Amino acid sequence: MAFLVALAVITRGQAAGMRKRQGSSPQCVGDIDVTVVPTRGVLRGLPPVEMTAFGDSAMAGVGVCNVSDSLPVQLAQRVADGAGRAVHVVGYARSGALTRDVLNLQLPLALGDTDVSVLLVGTNDVTNRTPPARLARHSGELLDALVGLGAPVVMSGLPEFRAMRAVPYPLRGAVHGYGRLMGVAQRHAASQRASVRLVDVSRDVGRQFVHDPSTMSADAFHPSATGYGRIADALAPTVLAVLGASEP
Repeated sequence: MAFLVALAVITRGQAAGMRKRQGSSPQCVGDIDVTVVPTRGVLRGLPPVEMTAFGDSAMAGVGVCNVSDSLPVQLAQRVADGAGRAVHVVGYARSGALTRDVLNLQLPLALGDTDVSVLLVGTNDVTNRTPPARLARHSGELLDALVGLGAPVVMSGLPEFRAMRAVPYPLRGAVHGYGRLMGVAQRHAASQRASVRLVDVSRDVGRQFVHDPSTMSADAFHPSATGYGRIADALAPTVLAVLGASEP
C-alpha cells in the first residue's frame, strides 16, 4: 500500500512537470491555409480537394517550423499525389486542445464546403485525465458535428505514448495504459458513425516512433517533420478511400 501511495505521488509530480513542459513547446507554424499540387502535375478540369484539419498540437504543427513539414500539409501532399489533383487544406487545430475544445472553439470557425475533415485529438485528454466516459461523450458530440459539415471524417487514433521521451518513467507507463482506455472510447464513438473512419496510427507506425528517435522533435514530446510524415503515410490511404480516389 505504501508503495502505491508513493507511486501516485511520484506520477502526480511528474505529470505536472510534463504538462508545464508540453505547454512551453514553441509553435513556429502559423495558421495553415495552403494549396498543394501533385508532384507530377495537376489533372486539368478538376477543382482542388477541400480538406479541413482539426485537433491539438500535433495537427497544429508544434515541433516543426516550416508549414510544409506540418501534418496537415504533408497529408495534403500525399493526397494530391494519390488523387492526381490539387488539395487545399485549412487547419483550425490549436495546441493544448481537448476534444471538447475542438467542438466548442474550432468548429465554429470552419467556413465553406469541405470534401473531407481530418481530426487528431485526445492526447491532452489523456494527460489531463479526462474520464473515459466523458471522452466518449465528447467524442460522439464532436464527430456528429463534423459529420454535420457534410463530408466524411478521417480520425487519427491516439499516438504511441511510449515514444514520448520527455515523459519520465513510471509516468510514461501510466500514460500509455490510460491512453489505451481512452483509445477504446474513441474507437467506439467512431464505429457508431458510418461517415467516420478511424485510423490506428499507433498500431501502424507506433513502433517506428519508439525505435527511431528522429521521428520526434527536439522537445521529445511532439513529432518531428519525419514523424509527421509517418503519420501522414498512415492516414493518406484512408483519406483517398473516402474521397473515392485511388493512387495511380
